[in-house]
Amino acid sequence: MIIFLYGQDSYRINQKLQEIISGYKTKNPSGLNLIRLDFAENKPEDFFEAVKSDSLIPEKKLIILKNVFSAQGGPASGRKTNSELFLEFLESRNFDKRDDVILVAIEFRLSSGNRNSEGKLFEYLTKKPNQAQKFELLKEYEVKNWIRKSLNANGIEIASDALDFFISSCGLDLWRLDSEIKKIADFSAESGSVSGGKIRRVINKSQLEDLIISSVEHNIFELTDALAKKNKKRALLALFKALDNGEKPTELLGLMAWQVRNLLRFKISTKSSELKLHPFVLEKTKEAAKYFSMNELNAILSKIINLDLTFKTSDVDVKSALSLLISEL
Repeated sequence: MIIFLYGQDSYRINQKLQEIISGYKTKNPSGLNLIRLDFAENKPEDFFEAVKSDSLIPEKKLIILKNVFSAQGGPASGRKTNSELFLEFLESRNFDKRDDVILVAIEFRLSSGNRNSEGKLFEYLTKKPNQAQKFELLKEYEVKNWIRKSLNANGIEIASDALDFFISSCGLDLWRLDSEIKKIADFSAESGSVSGGKIRRVINKSQLEDLIISSVEHNIFELTDALAKKNKKRALLALFKALDNGEKPTELLGLMAWQVRNLLRFKISTKSSELKLHPFVLEKTKEAAKYFSMNELNAILSKIINLDLTFKTSDVDVKSALSLLISEL
């Protein structure tokens, strides 16, 4: 069985992946046959070995494979590319018809090449009976509906002018918006204004301005600038500074994902105005973009998404894990 999740919206892809993992663990509680691979780091041979290896318990295997189109490699001495070898393995093992192994293939690059081998792999992954789902970036009105729904789930209503301010301050990136929504929910819970999931509070623009702290943006850009210049020591100091200022590790992770996605969008955008970023954010993004390649940014985003999933599905020291992430970038 193959489930193929792809598109530019890495946030919703990650949410769907969490849903799949939760459903799998309900039926296969040991979790010993849950395997995570990433072609940004792993070779196709690692995937082949994971499939072939015997299981110690009679449970289905769930293999999560990210960056499936990164298994690229130009043919050397007439040999096949990694992508071609990967596709041949899937076809030879009848992955589209197997019920003992679930392969969740994920690709969230903003752009991909037009290599013939990649096209054939995409065609295979999207054809029936495989379950393919594309996640496009949401339009502004869809993001507004998503914000309202997320806040309503926490017993919060948002005024129209506050919603417009929310979008103008944070853009349309769901990672950043999710981080800020958590702050709003925490504030409402502490004030005792939410009860039984019912609407107990309406957030207005002035309140939202107080909750969205501008210094956080400076902290995240200080961190991004340090990473761009390969200065991990300064990056860790920026991380600890943000944590000392009261920022939660999970929220900082969301901000990191937001900034990396801004960098990716900036690199492929023909018009800066289409990004709908605050002038300060746009200028900082423009400065940092020259230090990163598309491949580097996609690899960093993949690591961030992996860690976000770990935070939500495992019991880890989030501060230490976030420090380790920065040290490995």
